Amino acid sequence: MEQMKFEMGDPQQEAPKRIKKKTAPRRTLRVLLAVVALVLAAVAAFVLLDRTAFDGLRRSIAYMQAEKDESGCAKLYQYNGDGTSVYADLDGSLLVASGKEITLLDAKGNAVYHTALQVGQVAVTAEDGFAVVYEIGGKSLHLLDSKGLVKEMTMEGEIFSVEMGAGGKFAVTLKKTGYKTAVSVYNGKGEPLYEFSSAQKYLMTAAVSENGKYMAAAAMGQDSGTFVSSLQIYKLTSDAQQADASVDGGVYELGAVDGRFCAVTDKALCFVKNDGAVTEYSYQGATLSRCSLGGGKFAAVLLENYSSGGLTHLATVNTAGEEIASLAVESEVLDLSAAGRYLAVLYSNRLVIYDQKLQPCAVLEDVSSARRVLMRADGSAVLVGTNAASLYLP
Repeated sequence: MEQMKFEMGDPQQEAPKRIKKKTAPRRTLRVLLAVVALVLAAVAAFVLLDRTAFDGLRRSIAYMQAEKDESGCAKLYQYNGDGTSVYADLDGSLLVASGKEITLLDAKGNAVYHTALQVGQVAVTAEDGFAVVYEIGGKSLHLLDSKGLVKEMTMEGEIFSVEMGAGGKFAVTLKKTGYKTAVSVYNGKGEPLYEFSSAQKYLMTAAVSENGKYMAAAAMGQDSGTFVSSLQIYKLTSDAQQADASVDGGVYELGAVDGRFCAVTDKALCFVKNDGAVTEYSYQGATLSRCSLGGGKFAAVLLENYSSGGLTHLATVNTAGEEIASLAVESEVLDLSAAGRYLAVLYSNRLVIYDQKLQPCAVLEDVSSARRVLMRADGSAVLVGTNAASLYLP
């Protein structure tokens, strides 16, 4: 029988070969990362160079379902108002208040809060989605946010003024037995944070700093028979006075602009740091007609100069006391309102939305029914009439 022979193959050649997994070339990954970087750089450049266009894109998305007319207005709000009504925008909700009632309408125009009142003249102060409605010279106030009533409060003394600040913190200036005046600071829940009573000087109004750590009270006293005004600054964690800054003129309004307190007087805008350092923008003898402190990095003033033939000019001012821009105004101004980077000016025949350099961003011609304007930081504006309001979306 023939013997069968088995020949062994070369083990180096017969061994199974390892199959390598295919991986994306490093060059492709580098190209992809470069494309992503270019896109991000383009978006960043777009945002930095044309913030108004970016805001326009945001508005288009946010108000996509709003039914607008040819002029870009959406009629959202219906309410019962009169000549004494006051208004505020709370993160898209509209607050309407008078001595008879308070109504809060949400972004769709639905009433989310309503209460009847029987008081005298009311005032409203609002910021960061919070508002306080109070009776001037009364003791009651209502704290609200965009969803409704937060707290109804009764003060110990008569209320002179209330100023809402960042994050819902607000300062109430009121009459107090045994003192000339007092200031109480509360948080967004209506809980007390700080109290200061003045035995020596009358306090006209008070405000909380943008970082929520300081309070400034506008005080009026006498020096050698002359009335003088100052801002008394306190840290909310200490009873010790941080600074006492003299300001030029009587204080009409007090708020905060770009990290500083801003006192609106009859002679100047006074910007005051927490350490008491003051910079001023003088009206140069002109008369203050209107003012808005809602701009993120600027204040806006409307000044009338009767000694120059009644010329009126509009100006935006930074916290260094420098005029950013100004323009002559020939039409009657019904209202002005600043928010974020924008300033809305309601003329008798049109609405113009400017940037802080007073360059027009949008113009609306038909404003015959509007009496007030509420600027929003996104570039939209609420045109307020006696019984209805519409949202202008440029």
